[in-house]
Amino acid sequence: MSNAAADRLLGLDEPVGRSIDDLGFAPAVLDAATGARTRSSAIVGDRMLYLDSRPVVRDGHALGDVLIVRDRTDLVALTERLETVRTMTAALRVQRHEFANRMHVAAGLIDADRVPQARAFLGELVDRGPVAFPVVGLDLVGDPFLHSFLGAKGVEAGERGVALRIAEDTQLIGTVQEAEDVAAVLGNLIDNAVTAAVSGERTPRWVEVALLDDGDALVFTVSDSGPGLGGIEPSPAQPREGTTDDDVHGHGIGLPLSTEIARRSGGDLWVIDQGGAESGAVFAARIGGAVARTSPDEKENT
Repeated sequence: MSNAAADRLLGLDEPVGRSIDDLGFAPAVLDAATGARTRSSAIVGDRMLYLDSRPVVRDGHALGDVLIVRDRTDLVALTERLETVRTMTAALRVQRHEFANRMHVAAGLIDADRVPQARAFLGELVDRGPVAFPVVGLDLVGDPFLHSFLGAKGVEAGERGVALRIAEDTQLIGTVQEAEDVAAVLGNLIDNAVTAAVSGERTPRWVEVALLDDGDALVFTVSDSGPGLGGIEPSPAQPREGTTDDDVHGHGIGLPLSTEIARRSGGDLWVIDQGGAESGAVFAARIGGAVARTSPDEKENT
């Protein structure tokens, strides 16, 4: 038996009377439906589902199992957006702190009647430009959103002893127009890479991001100095629909949700190199419609 809500969420069409094995469930859903796992989560279509299987017992007799399906797509997506806001807020906090330190130095020089030195110091600040983030190669990223976002991620990575850097072959001509999707996917890959780098024995610990635009699509790779994926074979589409493997270079549902976001735009997320004894893992993602092309004339006028 199943109600209309379960049919809709699980993508079922008239399932009554059919065998569980004939319904085409993804492995994670099948495990929950058969009681192999009491609690799990899975990607089904474009929805993130939490699955809770409970046995039904009456008068000491096992009558079967009840599978409770909860749609958590919107909640998870909101969590990702809030994480992006938190990251940007952290970046602003760092900038404010460094700016305040600069002003204290200038004020101290003026109070000490060292006006020429204060003028020289302020002149250096003007030439140096905005507050610098601890990300090597960040000047290669001209898009304002990505520049700030990656800078904030660099601050977070630095607090864990990991250096975030931008690959030399990065070339982004357009500007990001799907900031939430980009932040969700890129942020998740960076967070996982930082965690992998921290868990590994290789030093120095680092994460490298390369960004390119291909038409209106944003393509990026994220590599790290960690121990690799530990036996997960490279694939054109990892993780696959229905999986939420906690051992896939991260924890929880980040990668499945990121994969779904990328595929929803006509892109994908995949493993380029699983890494191992010689190097860490390399992930890549493509997000369609994420970049607005900017002509040379427009760039000169901005």
